[in-house]
Amino acid sequence: MMNFTGTAMNRSITRSFWFLGAFLMLFGLRAQDERNKEQIKTLKIAFFTEQLSLSPDEAAVFWPIYNAHEREKEALRDQQRGEIRDRFPNLDEISEEEAGKALERYLELEEQEEELDKAFYERIALEFSAVRTLKLFQAERDFRRRLFQEYRKRRGNRP
Repeated sequence: MMNFTGTAMNRSITRSFWFLGAFLMLFGLRAQDERNKEQIKTLKIAFFTEQLSLSPDEAAVFWPIYNAHEREKEALRDQQRGEIRDRFPNLDEISEEEAGKALERYLELEEQEEELDKAFYERIALEFSAVRTLKLFQAERDFRRRLFQEYRKRRGNRP
């Protein structure tokens, strides 16, 4: 079982990934917006590579691990959308029993995501170092912040 600090950190990271996912959804990610997704991915690779000071050999190790982790998390988010969010579009119309089951399933999926995060960050710490793992946390936070700032700038700071 994780200690409190690890759980709090993982929840913060989980929220951050949800934020990034929600942000990407704002772009629509349809035909034309597929370019935005690819552009964001390219910027992320460059930003993380620079922030983590990855050599080409290190990048060849890091990115397959990171991308596999992202795919696993996306699969869990897809499950969550399919099993919970999309299934109950109007929460005022479901029974307490249905809500209880949905909540239980949601928490199970959240726990699975935390376990994925923990395994991922432990592996990164083993492959690289604890310091670089902390730098990864910082790079993820900074990248999300810059992405959000760019989004606000493009929207003209409208609320």
